[in-house]
Amino acid sequence: MRTFTRRRLLAGMAVLILVVAAVVADRVAARLVAGRLADRLACAAGVPRPSVELSGFPVLPQVLGGRLDRLRVGVTDARAGGLRVARADADLRNVRSGDGPARIGSAAVAVLVGYEALPTEAAGRTLRYRYADGLLGVETQMSTVPVTLLVRPTLTGGRLTLTPSEVEVFGIRRPAGKLLDRLGGGPDLGRDLPALPTGLAYRSVTATADGLLVRVEGHDLTLPAAGGRSGARCGGA
Repeated sequence: MRTFTRRRLLAGMAVLILVVAAVVADRVAARLVAGRLADRLACAAGVPRPSVELSGFPVLPQVLGGRLDRLRVGVTDARAGGLRVARADADLRNVRSGDGPARIGSAAVAVLVGYEALPTEAAGRTLRYRYADGLLGVETQMSTVPVTLLVRPTLTGGRLTLTPSEVEVFGIRRPAGKLLDRLGGGPDLGRDLPALPTGLAYRSVTATADGLLVRVEGHDLTLPAAGGRSGARCGGA
């Protein structure tokens, strides 16, 4: 009886060891693949090396099949089309990788542009930015009067539109229209956003405490095997 019990215990321990080994191997594979993908994304997009997280378990069958269910990618302090980006976080699904171009089924990207990256001058007026209860506050001076333009950012195609809805003068808010006309008209604060790769489109923009949050979405995307500033070959995942 004792021998039978000991055998069952040893068999159970062996199974447990195999399960732990499989989990460890899977996590190691996930880290290795994530590292290779981070290098490839940095090369192809010409950005600092991002953080990459593979979702789902187990990962090994996904890797061997060349099809990853979901990736989370984050990059900080990057530049896109002359625009400084504080942080960009991407949720990528159905990623098919190999030695050639990578295919991405869908992507949802949140791009944070810090207020310090926005223009500091327009029409000869100095501009300062702040978050104002869900709106973008633009502090400037008009006809020698310090004012704050209160803006709800919107997107028109690939252009960021910043049309003041209210004006705050000496702590009092008023509708922007006629008051801006009396103060000499508001500065044009809009700007064209960087062109996006085929398959991606701008969806929304909101003001937050940390900056403007721009959301981008897309389907059926292709990540080239070459890119970066020099067009270097970026390899596969």
